[in-house]
Amino acid sequence: MDIFFSLIKISVFLLIIIYLINVSLKYLNKYTNQTNSTFRILRKIAVSKTSSIGIVQIIDKYYVMSFSEQKNEILKELTEEEAGKFLASIEQVSRSKNAPEFSDILRKVTKKLSNKKGSSK
Repeated sequence: MDIFFSLIKISVFLLIIIYLINVSLKYLNKYTNQTNSTFRILRKIAVSKTSSIGIVQIIDKYYVMSFSEQKNEILKELTEEEAGKFLASIEQVSRSKNAPEFSDILRKVTKKLSNKKGSSK
């Protein structure tokens, strides 16, 4: 019987510890992940497991940058025309609603499968 109560005490204590860790991490996250309006990564594409290429906005200039474990470097500064084209393409992608919903695709596929099963009988 003593073992049963000891296990209950340990499990309750463990849950309290996990809860306190979670609360403290949320509190610390407010101070470590500060949003910065002068530096934004607009698009990032993975090239390999440890490196990627991205388009970054620093104040009002746009750069193509290389990100890797060893170093980060600016590959090219985009002209105003190139930056305008890039921003327009981002807006166009966000505005386009032509991408089909997954539920619509699933419904069409299940309908085709049910039609094939019905015609094969």
